[in-house]
Amino acid sequence: MTGTALTLVLAAALLPYVALALYDGWLHEKARRVPRVEQALHALLFVTGVAFVSGVFTGRSWLAVPALGVFAFAAIWDEWGFHGPLDVRERRLHYVAYACFAAFVAVACGTGALRWP
Repeated sequence: MTGTALTLVLAAALLPYVALALYDGWLHEKARRVPRVEQALHALLFVTGVAFVSGVFTGRSWLAVPALGVFAFAAIWDEWGFHGPLDVRERRLHYVAYACFAAFVAVACGTGALRWP
């Protein structure tokens, strides 16, 4: 696959997650007050998500793989620690968003853009 084609495939695979994450961020601003610890987790998710995506798009697995590990840890902590009492619709949004993120990881692995060290 050429570089341009790979970039387009990766971007198309990432787009559903980005759309859902932006919508979820908007919900956090409008629907409820988010505690500081949860805000810190969201910041960590943002930074590690950007690092992971950057690593995938630039072929830097040394950056992408650790970022994915920290992202997964922070996402689990965020879900189990703060999202249990949320409305079922918002929890479903998170599950669908993470499924979209997992699909992006699968596409990245399947295309060779993400290689495990």
